[in-house]
Amino acid sequence: MTTREDILERLAYADALGHGPQTSALIAEAVSWADALGDEDLRIATRLALTEAYQQGNEAWKALAPFSWNLGRYQRRPEAFDDAQVRTLHWHFKWAVAVAAANPRVSKDKVRQLEASLEEFYRSGGASMHVVHGERASVAGLLGLEEEAAEELAAWRATHRDENADCEGCDPMRQVAFAYRTEAWELAVATAVPALTGAVSCSVQPQTTQSLVLLPLLASGRPRAAWEAHLRSYREIRRNPKALISLSYHLEYLALVGRVDRGLEILRRHLSWLAQAESAYVLLSALRGMSLVLREAERAGRGEEPLGVEVPAADLWYPLPGLESSTTISRAYAEMTGWARRLAQQFDTRNGNSTISDHLERSLARAAFDAAPGAVHGLGVEVDLLEPSEELPEAAQTSLTVDEDGAAPDVASLLGLVADDNGLVQEHAPRTTSSSQETAGRRAHAATSHQSGDEPFPLVDLVRPRPVRNGEEAVRRYADHRRTIGSSTMDYWYVVDQVATRDLLPPIGEEIPGLEYHTGLLRAAAMTCRTEMDEAIAERLRIRPLIELAFGPLGAYYVDLLNLDNEITADSIAERSQDAVRDERLQRATSLIGQIEAQVEDLVSTELLDPGGTDALVLAADALLVGASVLTDLHAKDEALGAIQVVARAADAVPEDRHAERMDDILDMARAEVLAECGDVYNGCLLAEEVMRRHEKVSPVLAARGRRLLGISSMEVGQFDEAIAQFREQANIMLAAGITLYAVASLLSLGSALEASERFLESAEVLESALALAQRTGARSIALYLHRLLAQTGMAMGEEESVAEHSLEAARILQDQGRRALAGEYLSHAAMAASNLKDNVRAAALFRQAADLEDTRTDQGCLDRGRALRRSARALVDDLTLPMARARLDEARQIMEEARQAFAGVADTEGYSSAWEIGDWHDDMAWILWRTGQNWQAVQHCEAAYDGYMDTEDRDSASRALCMLARLHAERGERDEALAACARVRDLLGEPYWDGHDALEFVASIEETLR
Repeated sequence: MTTREDILERLAYADALGHGPQTSALIAEAVSWADALGDEDLRIATRLALTEAYQQGNEAWKALAPFSWNLGRYQRRPEAFDDAQVRTLHWHFKWAVAVAAANPRVSKDKVRQLEASLEEFYRSGGASMHVVHGERASVAGLLGLEEEAAEELAAWRATHRDENADCEGCDPMRQVAFAYRTEAWELAVATAVPALTGAVSCSVQPQTTQSLVLLPLLASGRPRAAWEAHLRSYREIRRNPKALISLSYHLEYLALVGRVDRGLEILRRHLSWLAQAESAYVLLSALRGMSLVLREAERAGRGEEPLGVEVPAADLWYPLPGLESSTTISRAYAEMTGWARRLAQQFDTRNGNSTISDHLERSLARAAFDAAPGAVHGLGVEVDLLEPSEELPEAAQTSLTVDEDGAAPDVASLLGLVADDNGLVQEHAPRTTSSSQETAGRRAHAATSHQSGDEPFPLVDLVRPRPVRNGEEAVRRYADHRRTIGSSTMDYWYVVDQVATRDLLPPIGEEIPGLEYHTGLLRAAAMTCRTEMDEAIAERLRIRPLIELAFGPLGAYYVDLLNLDNEITADSIAERSQDAVRDERLQRATSLIGQIEAQVEDLVSTELLDPGGTDALVLAADALLVGASVLTDLHAKDEALGAIQVVARAADAVPEDRHAERMDDILDMARAEVLAECGDVYNGCLLAEEVMRRHEKVSPVLAARGRRLLGISSMEVGQFDEAIAQFREQANIMLAAGITLYAVASLLSLGSALEASERFLESAEVLESALALAQRTGARSIALYLHRLLAQTGMAMGEEESVAEHSLEAARILQDQGRRALAGEYLSHAAMAASNLKDNVRAAALFRQAADLEDTRTDQGCLDRGRALRRSARALVDDLTLPMARARLDEARQIMEEARQAFAGVADTEGYSSAWEIGDWHDDMAWILWRTGQNWQAVQHCEAAYDGYMDTEDRDSASRALCMLARLHAERGERDEALAACARVRDLLGEPYWDGHDALEFVASIEETLR
């Protein structure tokens, strides 16, 4: 039979679990247990807990039943409730009124009755009317009575806050919401100032206010502040379905600033939340925001594009029939606006006015704003970072101060309104105030488009390449580019990128007739762009005989240099040391380059070159440029510069129409790259800048290469702000040109620079944008690198969900690549994140998976497996409650025994002590037993751990074992034994070297409690 203790244990577990449907279900079961037991105190306590769980877990409408039960009980037997429970009832009552008003199926009369009951309840307890007026203001808005809302807000501001009021971060939301609905933009911003500047916060602030004030910021001429508010708040709400209404404001904002791509991405990510809307009003808001994004997508010519995500059917608040993922954007737009209008009509019918529909229509018809933040270069799509925000107004008043007590409320003044000379009420624009310290500090980080003190670089002469219709066109355009020296033009990059991202070419072996080796070279170039180096190498080897047939040994040398370049890149991507192969690779490179240079000398000495000779010189020059890149990677500066000089001789011998661009620009930029990457950073950067400044408009290829060089060089010397500026411009060029994978590479560099500068939010946003592009094209190797970077950034930001998500994705790709050891590392990162999220079962499973990836053919693999298994066992018992931990003790013991067997056969070496390892095992076993309340068993393991650690004189670890011993004795009430253990710690760490050690501070706290 269920006991009182079972119910209390269930409530404790649910409280530790956090809010959500699972928690609510557990508490609902506890309610039924309390009813069956007939325990009046528990019947009240469980229903209070259930009301709270529903309200906080995105199921607020379900809270009305348990709340009504408790309210009825309180009215009949107030003595059954203690003071804390009465205060909780006050909070539950105000929430109940809001829930009722937000759903048009609740009649207007019923809502008014609830309002009256709320006032009576608060007055009877001597509470301030601040909450009552605030709730009435919110309800008036939902009833479409904005004048009444204004009057109630005035009364709300004229009363003192008390313990029943929302926190200082949430309470002003009532006024922000009113100003949003009535388009009093400056008032909305002024009321939100404390949240925007970080002066107030709570579990849902400032992100909730930041979301609501996006449109007011934009409409009041503060686009940079709006962009920052969007980035910061969306990141906080994006994993919580309860934030659906906040999400609607983000979608509205993105639509109105023309960010269709981002708007569609976020819409698709959260469409499933529609079925989880906690009220009809939240659903209406979400439909409005989504409709605006779809409207802008249709206007951008994407109406026939598939929605791409299924809209789930739902009927809780309004019958949504759902939509298939194949539904076009235009059709989805029409359906969603129709749903929104019909739902708004339900509010109008209940309210007896058309205010809700009127507001919806104004929103759906609102024109997009002209300028988005950062769009200043005329290149189209650009990377927006955080810039210093515009000035904010002085914070608006939201409650009565002490010296205003008793003053009669004035609606106009309390709402921030003033009369003009003609006596007409207008919105007041308060005095501006300084930006926050964070914003001021960020002024130093504002991205610049050139190095400090220099003139801006010339504009980029960018014309977006014409689309590639099919594979044959791609190969023919590629072949045309191959006829020129320095063929890496913007159109060349675009063609390669289109093949890499759209899979345009026919299957291997089905080349374009007459262009067989060109097809293979283009396919290999696309594979290289996707960082599929092994595949690229194999493809070139396949067509090597064809190009050798056309050009003789020169064709083979060209292929071999390209493949050598890929080999080096592949090792770099896989993080393999290249020290052992450097000399061999250098010898191969110099031998190949020497052969090519000899052919160039023979060709240029020919008095009259035939077309075949010109073609050979072009190929030789391009091969030498590849060779210079290889030599640069191998840090052979002089040899690389020598190869470039031979390219110059070849270029002089061919007509200028066989030059991709001006040869002095091409060659000097190549020289700049050699200098900078081989250690002469200063002269390399000077030369790159000089090349970029030679013309009134610089070619996009030279601009992108120069920006990349300056960015990398700035990173090497720690000038992160300059690196950010350069990588940002490089990314802008690639994005504007529509060159996806090159843009991904640029964004990756930019994200890394932002992380190095500790601008983690911006880094995460940039890297996530790059990841979305990489995933869209199926470039898994690039996605792997981005997942790893995002996991690292998540750690820096304390975003455990992101750490887990990206670590798991990285581990999956690494396993597919056969890189088991590194995959295990990322599984461990994911396990630690799960542990930090209190998901101990998942953490234990992930540590187990990491253990299973270890190579037990080696001693180190055996040791690492055993250690991962011990972490799994510890995670398994690190549960939310002691009973749950105890339930998993037997399984943890089995895992610990498996861990012990894993390293049992590893022999001692100079760097490894089996005694230390078994001591560490005992240390973990002691912790597991302590965590499960088995203190008496844990004592012997502490002693064994101490002995093992001291085998290597590891006093640091040994002190940890003794600290646990002291804790165990103290918790068992064994005062003398606990003090003795403390004394052993002091003796162990008695030398001055250990002064301030954590163990000494811990035993001091134990001794203090035992006095």
